[in-house]
Amino acid sequence: MRKLARKLLLALLLLGAAGWLLLSFFDANQLKKPVLEWLNEHTELDISIGRLEFNPLHPYKLLAEDVRLGDWLEAKQLYLELARLSPLAGQTRIAVLDLNDARIRLDRATELAALPDNLATITVDELNTKNLTLAWDGWEAQGVNLKLNDWQPRRDGQWRWWSDMALSGQVRQLSHPWLEMSRIGLEGRIHRGRLELDGLRSRLFDGLFEAGLSLDPASRELTLDEPRFSHTRLQFDQAPPLPEGWTLLLNRASLQDLSITSPWLTANGIDGDFRYVEWPGQGLPEARGDWQADEAVLDWLRLDAHQGQLLGTRERLGLSLQGKAYQGSLEAELGWFPQQGRLDIDNLQLTGSKLEWLPDMHWPVPDLRIHKLNLSQAELLSMDPGLPLSLHGGQLFVADLAWSAEQWRPLSEQARLEGGWSELAYDSLISRQGGFKARLDDTRLIMDELAGDVLDGRARLEGSLAVYPPHQASLRLEAQDLALRRLSSWLRKERGFSGRLNLSAALEGELHNRASWDGELRLEGEDIFVERLGLDDWLRRRLGEDYREAKGVDPALAALDLEQGDGFIYRAELKGPVRQGRWQLDGSAVQSVRHLLALRGELDLTGGWDLELGAVNDQGCRELAIHLEESWRSPKLRLHQPALAEPCQPWYRGPVPYPAAGLPGRLTEAVRNLPQEP
Repeated sequence: MRKLARKLLLALLLLGAAGWLLLSFFDANQLKKPVLEWLNEHTELDISIGRLEFNPLHPYKLLAEDVRLGDWLEAKQLYLELARLSPLAGQTRIAVLDLNDARIRLDRATELAALPDNLATITVDELNTKNLTLAWDGWEAQGVNLKLNDWQPRRDGQWRWWSDMALSGQVRQLSHPWLEMSRIGLEGRIHRGRLELDGLRSRLFDGLFEAGLSLDPASRELTLDEPRFSHTRLQFDQAPPLPEGWTLLLNRASLQDLSITSPWLTANGIDGDFRYVEWPGQGLPEARGDWQADEAVLDWLRLDAHQGQLLGTRERLGLSLQGKAYQGSLEAELGWFPQQGRLDIDNLQLTGSKLEWLPDMHWPVPDLRIHKLNLSQAELLSMDPGLPLSLHGGQLFVADLAWSAEQWRPLSEQARLEGGWSELAYDSLISRQGGFKARLDDTRLIMDELAGDVLDGRARLEGSLAVYPPHQASLRLEAQDLALRRLSSWLRKERGFSGRLNLSAALEGELHNRASWDGELRLEGEDIFVERLGLDDWLRRRLGEDYREAKGVDPALAALDLEQGDGFIYRAELKGPVRQGRWQLDGSAVQSVRHLLALRGELDLTGGWDLELGAVNDQGCRELAIHLEESWRSPKLRLHQPALAEPCQPWYRGPVPYPAAGLPGRLTEAVRNLPQEP
């Protein structure tokens, strides 16, 4: 009996050894094909495996290579170690699950919905990833090495991806079209459907970023607690988007040497602290904070070293600024209302600023309200060839004015403008020591004073102008001792001219409709020289010819004859009322070196004339009658030498005297007795 027992025990040992040897050489790949076919037939997993290692002696461990699950998961290696398998109870507990060199597309992870009932509840004690790539909605995380503990992704047949777990790990790179992060370290948990990271550290746009993070998909909120941005260089081609319905919250944010580069804003050297920022992805954030920066450029607006405070709501962004701008000092209180597209300048003071006007400048704000604006010691230089303007020693004060619908309007009865300049140059036209005072009501711009040194003389303008079409105006202009040489240089006309001019005008009418003007106009000139306007020679030749019968003369030939010499006018006076755009000239005259030319009739300011001119003798009697009519560009010209009575009737009695070098007596006889030119 004892021998039988020994033989039976020996046989069992041999049988066990043989079985162990057979199982050790068991090839699980032989069962892979029928098992996968059964799984894919009875589920919607669409799973494939390249190579499978499984030892029946260790039935809770499996190593699979080249694993694919639908089109959302690919893994070079998948290692699975089961802690518990209870198919009848539907309970599966995974002790360790490792994913190596895997790629997961989270936005396609919907094919796991149908699993067998015996996989109703799945618990993972530890999940490890190595060199994992995650992709979703334009985001991609590469080199993800994570460790997840105590995760239950499936319960009672329902997937619960955001079930409670602890997590830690690193991410080599996180990228998005508007975001680039690298070397990310994180540690935290998912609790009650919220991702909570106690420590998040990374490289962000060449800088450092640290924060506590809370992501709540249910309420669609992303919260950063005490985020710190250090030496970060933010670059955006467009405004960073936020998924619809989501809100970004920042609590006690800290900025150190931050830079922003975007099509609408560029800023460098930003240091600051923000108590809170709440942004719903559109419009303005609710925010409160302060900062200082080395420079900031918004379109053509530029700030140098400055400090700022921000207090923003959804309806209004309030800014307080102090520092340097345009090589001067700046103080400002601003309010921006995005829904109305309106900027309120509550207070803006610029001192010693050097401003530039560029050709492509435009005002980006459609609605502007200026409560108080004060510029002092300002300089302006225009780089626009169409606006050759420069200003030195500029002063400007504006109170209670608004700009909207391309129209200025007052905000109160105190709406006014005041200003001045040490030197104002428009091309070669220069004005010095000038200033103005103006008021604006609901219908008119009232110019109390606009005065300055101009053209080496002095000019003053006052009056009013309607702000609405047809822009009815009432203006009074006084100018003394203006240098025509500077005006000639500025106009760059074919004929140069020089001399001195006094001007007095009181006109009313529509600004852009000269035919509506009424009032008085007076011009007085002295020592006027005009190139290629040989008036004396022309009159002498006409007086020497026979025009006892009135004759029409070709105006082009007459003009060509005038251009044969230069003209000098000792004194000129043109005066008279203006009626419906027609200047009624009477008692007007031009004194050249040898002749006195009197004028009567009317000059149409819209481009025509009907004038009677007369070359008068030393008795004031007209000996050559010149009639001009039709338009300025194509006039009709008639000449006549009227017969003189004895004694003759003076045709001109006025303040302009007969020239001292003029011919005495009858002009026609005196001219004909002159020696003939060779």
